[in-house]
Amino acid sequence: AKLFTQAAEQGLAQSQHALGHCYAGGKGVVRDDEKAVELFRKAADQGFAAAQYNCGFCYTTGRGIAQDHAAAALLYRQAAEQGDASAQYALGYCHAQGKGVEQDRATAARLYMQAAEQGNASAQHSLGLWCMMGFGVAHNLADAARYLRLAADKGHADAQYWLGFLCEHGQGTKRDMGEAVRLY
Repeated sequence: AKLFTQAAEQGLAQSQHALGHCYAGGKGVVRDDEKAVELFRKAADQGFAAAQYNCGFCYTTGRGIAQDHAAAALLYRQAAEQGDASAQYALGYCHAQGKGVEQDRATAARLYMQAAEQGNASAQHSLGLWCMMGFGVAHNLADAARYLRLAADKGHADAQYWLGFLCEHGQGTKRDMGEAVRLY
C-alpha cells in the first residue's frame, strides 16, 4: 500500500484506484470504506473506467457513502461508454430495475449483450434468462441455452441451475438428464 500511496498522492489514477481497493479490503491498511470511495472518486474524475465502476458500486450499495442510485448509474454510464463490461452489466441492471434511471428493458438488453460479448458471466446469465422469458429480447430458448452455457461454464451457479432445467426439459437444447443432473 505504501507505493500505491506515493503514486496516488501524485495524482496517478491507476494508483488511486488500486489504493482504493486496499482500503476497501483492508489490505495493507486498516479498512476504511470512506477513504476507498474518496480514492475511487479521484480516479473516476480522471476518467479511469474501473474506478468509475467501483465508485458507482459504492453508491449502489451505500458502502462508504450514502446510497444514490442516480449517481451510481451516471458513473456506470461513464465506464460503460469506455467499454467496461462490469459497468455495462451494472448499468443494464439499473435500466432493468429502474434504479437511478428510467426502466427500459430494451436498453438493459443492449447493455447486457455488450457485457456478455466481453465474457461477463452475470450478463450472460441475465441475457439467458431474458431470452427464456422474452424480456427486452425475442423469446428464444436456443439463445437462452447458449448464454446460460457461457455463464455456467464460468461457474455461475444460477446459470448452471437454469441450464440444467433446460437440459432436463429439452428446451432450447437436446434433452439430456445426465447433463441436467451434473448441472444441478
